[in-house]
Amino acid sequence: MIERVVDFERLRWMRCGRCSHEWDVDSAWLWRFEQGDEACPKCGTNYEPLDRPDSWASQEDPSHDDTKVRGTFWYHTSTHSNWPDRAFDPTAGLTEVTKRRFQRSWADGHGLGRWAESQKTKALHLGTYEAAVENMLRRMHEQDCAGHQFYLYRVRLSQDAMIEPGVHRELPGYFGDVQLGEHCSDDIDIFRYVNTYEDPSSISLAVTLEAINAVQMIAIPLTVDVEDVWISAAAARLVDAASRPPPEPTTHFERMQRHRPSAVSIEASRLEEEVATRLPLRLRDWFDRLSDEGNLKAEPSTFPSKLVGLSTLVNEPLAVLESLNTVPWREV
Repeated sequence: MIERVVDFERLRWMRCGRCSHEWDVDSAWLWRFEQGDEACPKCGTNYEPLDRPDSWASQEDPSHDDTKVRGTFWYHTSTHSNWPDRAFDPTAGLTEVTKRRFQRSWADGHGLGRWAESQKTKALHLGTYEAAVENMLRRMHEQDCAGHQFYLYRVRLSQDAMIEPGVHRELPGYFGDVQLGEHCSDDIDIFRYVNTYEDPSSISLAVTLEAINAVQMIAIPLTVDVEDVWISAAAARLVDAASRPPPEPTTHFERMQRHRPSAVSIEASRLEEEVATRLPLRLRDWFDRLSDEGNLKAEPSTFPSKLVGLSTLVNEPLAVLESLNTVPWREV
């Protein structure tokens, strides 16, 4: 099996939607492009038009080869400790009120059943190690998942899985919910697409459950040494901040705020900024709003440990992969 080299700082492949020019760029170029300071070097198209330059997969990517796809390890992050689960019940976490709303969403009263079936049959998304970690960071930042326990899965595909020819743009779907049967023939198990959000320009997969042969899983972030000098100092800073009142507002915006942030949450944000400076430029914005104030006060050392553990996923991937190597495979 192939284990790709992990590199969060690798060059990204771009393709202009207007003139079809292709070229590679670094993270700094991408950041300037998003600010409107860069454009296609051939035709000058910037980020504004619909046919703007966007991430694309280089023809040198081995995942264009069907055999390499089946012979490569793929990754996924989830808040579920038993992913993928053939006995998954999507209605288990719904309140009775929500269930009744689903039932009424269809005239025949079977809306809940239809929704549940669509959740059971929707495609599962796999990607590079980098894409899986970045997906978790994005969810923690954007989807209020910072307090959730995440798990990293290494995935081995079935050698019999049928692959849709070619590499495509990502299929449209709410929160990535895609039914492969609506876009491919019924015998297709794997659909390759260019990931433009996480590990941009990498190839990711939308797959059926039958495409997955086995998985390994570890809880992330990994445990770190709480006696680490920075962690100890950061915990002391949080303890001190928890004993202080919120700072007085100094700007018009701060005076207009209905709920002023506490001193401990402000200190937590400073810690996030400090750790974020150790990350690639394009990941730093996701290293924000990762704390829970209740836990900050109850267990001040936990949050700095979490920050260091999250940064380790990016900065020390070999340690993470070695941890996965110690876990037995679970057949799906």
